[in-house]
Amino acid sequence: LQVSRLTVGEFSNSERLQGFERGILNGLCQVQMEEFVLIYFRGFEDDTDALFNCVGNVSTIRLVGLGLKEIAQVPEWSKVKQLECKKCSFEEVPALKLSLFKELRVLRITKNKGLKNFKQKFVGLGYLEVMDLSENSLTFSQCCSTQFQNCPNLKHLNLSFNSNIRLTGDFTNVKNLLYLDLQHTTLFGPGSYPVFLSLQSLIYLDISHTKTEVKSQCTFCGLNSL
Repeated sequence: LQVSRLTVGEFSNSERLQGFERGILNGLCQVQMEEFVLIYFRGFEDDTDALFNCVGNVSTIRLVGLGLKEIAQVPEWSKVKQLECKKCSFEEVPALKLSLFKELRVLRITKNKGLKNFKQKFVGLGYLEVMDLSENSLTFSQCCSTQFQNCPNLKHLNLSFNSNIRLTGDFTNVKNLLYLDLQHTTLFGPGSYPVFLSLQSLIYLDISHTKTEVKSQCTFCGLNSL
């Protein structure tokens, strides 16, 4: 069977499907598809280890409204290029597990209100271009080079609508950023010293509604492409 997109679940959380049976996704090994969507499926967290067993060759995976607290085992041969985790139950950004998706181009983890911690590091995602971590409750410091190791092609970073982020001015590992969105997140650092100095290629920056008070004349030094 070949399909463009396979959606499993409900389009609304009003009547979430229940009774997820262990191994129910094994049948997907016989299906060739470009996009797999698992949406509003209650009870799925009991079988997370089986999640990517038969969908590792899918280009796009969307996980929406699941009680997912952690990422499942990732096959070494995974070909996933776009992954979205929306309205899941993460408490910490699962960067270590997600770093096993070596083909990732786009990663979106959004609208996880319980997601507060960003202590793990993304490592070795050489193809990653878009990272969207907006509309969570993240609070972390040492942004943003520390969180991204060997991710040289990252172009879009969205950290908007989070809690508190402290910028250190170290963007060495993400110096090729073109878009940086920090709106509606309380920031510490910008305005007092030139934290954006190394972002020579940046063409879009949004620090609106971040409680930033511009005190330094060199607040925006280094932003030569804006």
